[in-house]
Amino acid sequence: MAAALCAPMAAAAQDSRFNYIEGGIVAGFVNDVETSGTVAGAGPFELETDAGGGGFIGGAFEVSETFHLFGEYALIGQELEVSDGVDTIEGEFDVVRWRLGVGYAHPISDRTTFYGRLSYDSLEFKDVQVAGFDLDTDADGSGAGGEIGLIWAATPTIDLQGHVRYTSVGEVADSGSDAFDDDILVGVNGRWNFRPNFALVTGYELGKITTWNLGLRYSF
Repeated sequence: MAAALCAPMAAAAQDSRFNYIEGGIVAGFVNDVETSGTVAGAGPFELETDAGGGGFIGGAFEVSETFHLFGEYALIGQELEVSDGVDTIEGEFDVVRWRLGVGYAHPISDRTTFYGRLSYDSLEFKDVQVAGFDLDTDADGSGAGGEIGLIWAATPTIDLQGHVRYTSVGEVADSGSDAFDDDILVGVNGRWNFRPNFALVTGYELGKITTWNLGLRYSF
């Protein structure tokens, strides 16, 4: 009986991997802000950044048996400490990331699916707020991205996913006219399909902007 109950759930998870809406909380850390000149203002000062949190939303829709459209959006706050040599004040700024694209998926076994994605990526730093300091950031950019990965149905209710992703706006540039340089990120994700159409999702992606998320996915 247990196998019979698990089978529909597994089928739902397999059949709807790229028909979903999801959202939740996200935490992240941006490397190299202190030395890049991304945050600017009058007078000499020292910067130090720390990880912060925010939210994300995403989704995908299959347009054929092998192709799908997808989109992702995340707003992540970053803690910021600014010192003029006398006083140290805490503040924050926002990191906005989104991408839109098309993906291809192909099953390579009963439990494993290969997928690839091409996307248009955008990254922006904005809304610097530090009391007593007149600071600003004018860092935004966009460009192409690509991703390849594998999804493995580890159990009837657990999906594991790994990917390697390229983005042309993934690293804070330390020189030149562009605000961001390209980066290669490596990520792992897990999904617990606790109901036929609902899953608890979590993921970790390592790069110059490192993120961790936890959320809920509805598949249709």
